Amino acid sequence: MAMVFAMLAHSQTSLSFCTFVNNQTQECVFENNKFITTPDSTHARLFMMIRSQVPFDTTRLTFKIYSIDRFGKEVYLNSVLEDIQQDWRTVWQPALFVTPGKYMVKVYCDEQQIITSGGFELFNN
Repeated sequence: MAMVFAMLAHSQTSLSFCTFVNNQTQECVFENNKFITTPDSTHARLFMMIRSQVPFDTTRLTFKIYSIDRFGKEVYLNSVLEDIQQDWRTVWQPALFVTPGKYMVKVYCDEQQIITSGGFELFNN
């Protein structure tokens, strides 16, 4: 039964990337999977936003961030933890990305069960 719920929760949850989140409307502004930094910038600040059709039913989410190397292998970079309310359906968290390239983010419930994942690419202008 737990496995069925895990698969159902995963299919009802989406991960988006954006440059800003409007707190009032919970809108992911400039939602995309490709971003360009300015030539004088040393990093990009992007928001990782999760939307679910059902409450998350947990008190903590973990965003695990990976870079994708030239061979397509995921290289773990860091984790971002977020304490949440069990009845929430939308969560966002900012993160800094310092190098151009491809990234993968995996979101876990209580650091054990993956609920969604997604990737994006960062370019340097």
